[in-house]
Amino acid sequence: MSAADDFGPEPAYAARAAALLRAAANDLKRNDQAAEADLGLPPGSFADYTSGRLPITWDLISRAARAWPLNERDLLPVHGDTPHGLRMMRAEESEASSRIIERGAGPYYEYRDTAMSRQASYRPEWIRMLRVVQDDDPGNPAVNWNKGHLLYQFTYFVGPVNYYYRSAGRSYCAPMNTGDSVWGLPFAPHSFTARSGDEPAYILALTYGGELTGDAQRELSTFGRATTGSLALALGDHGALLRSIMTGRLLTVEELADRSGLTADRVAALSATPGRAEWPELVALADALGVSVRELLAKHSKTEADVRIQPARTARRWVHPGADGPAYRFTQLAGDPLHPHTTSLEVDVLASRPEAMLPATYQHQYLYVLGDEPVAVRWRHNGEQFDGRLEPGDSAYVVPGVELSLGAEDPARLLMLRIGGSVTPDVRFALGAMPDGAIDRYVAEDRLWY
Repeated sequence: MSAADDFGPEPAYAARAAALLRAAANDLKRNDQAAEADLGLPPGSFADYTSGRLPITWDLISRAARAWPLNERDLLPVHGDTPHGLRMMRAEESEASSRIIERGAGPYYEYRDTAMSRQASYRPEWIRMLRVVQDDDPGNPAVNWNKGHLLYQFTYFVGPVNYYYRSAGRSYCAPMNTGDSVWGLPFAPHSFTARSGDEPAYILALTYGGELTGDAQRELSTFGRATTGSLALALGDHGALLRSIMTGRLLTVEELADRSGLTADRVAALSATPGRAEWPELVALADALGVSVRELLAKHSKTEADVRIQPARTARRWVHPGADGPAYRFTQLAGDPLHPHTTSLEVDVLASRPEAMLPATYQHQYLYVLGDEPVAVRWRHNGEQFDGRLEPGDSAYVVPGVELSLGAEDPARLLMLRIGGSVTPDVRFALGAMPDGAIDRYVAEDRLWY
């Protein structure tokens, strides 16, 4: 059975598998004859595999992982499941995925899937609160807490929902209403209940892995707890970041001082305290270290007790113009500087036709239709234009690089969550530094390296 056959026939997947095998052999400086000798293949067959004439089989992948310093997943492509740039999940499909989760010997949540893709780390769910409480006490015995989960979670609230969260041994309860939102860190225990059994009370729990899942998690899991813990950097600690780069370059305080023109005492102070250097000092240090200034700026967070709550009443709002007046009104929802490439918005669609194209973004996009009005969707992907319609309760996933526009006969509202993926700014700059024609080979290597 071929790697492609594991998920049914998919020619593009098979072609990417062949390209990965060629790229791996190139990286290891194996020509066809050397690869055949390493993998125990008949003469001439390696070219058949890398050209796609023979399918990449699990046996071949296993041989390569045994013979070469590779993991099996290095030779397994990602499945592309959004060939036209946007995929929809209808409300009926979401409802069909419904399942009841019990906690505390009784029904607690109703879960429904919404639009997901193999190409993004979203795991977004519609969740209805089945447990009703009469107070805002975080110690209420009717509240059943989870243990926290790996994924980051952006939460949008509809109806009277109590949000419970716990940090450093202290529990909190925040009464939430429609339009309120929360962004939370991984592994923070939390829970939700309804304050009324007579009106809708549900959340859109848009969990996503971001930079923590995928290759980073798999690599760190092989190092173990101690090494992983030693690699963690405290938020806002610019000194620890500077020390880390100095350690990586085996630079002493005296050597960095000589290269940067700063005094040894100043370099020692900057590397020993969380405080940030002044801008001229940052420029001098970055030049001396051979890095960009960005690498010397530690990330920070504005979360309190591991969450960032954005009430609807204090959210920033602005309009986006169309040809005949405002086309959209955006409302900024919960987010945090720790994730600068995450954008959460409530989108009011004000134009009757989808004419005001939103610029293509580098982010993955998730859409969910709130309220009772349908939304017309127009998008452009790989030079083609498509039109569709999202009904109330429908959701959609949009790949990066797609131009998108929305329209509604009557004002409609959507939830939009944009997240960064594996294509970080570092990757994008690396692509921009490649010579002409190199990106084609990067996406699908098709030749020997010499």
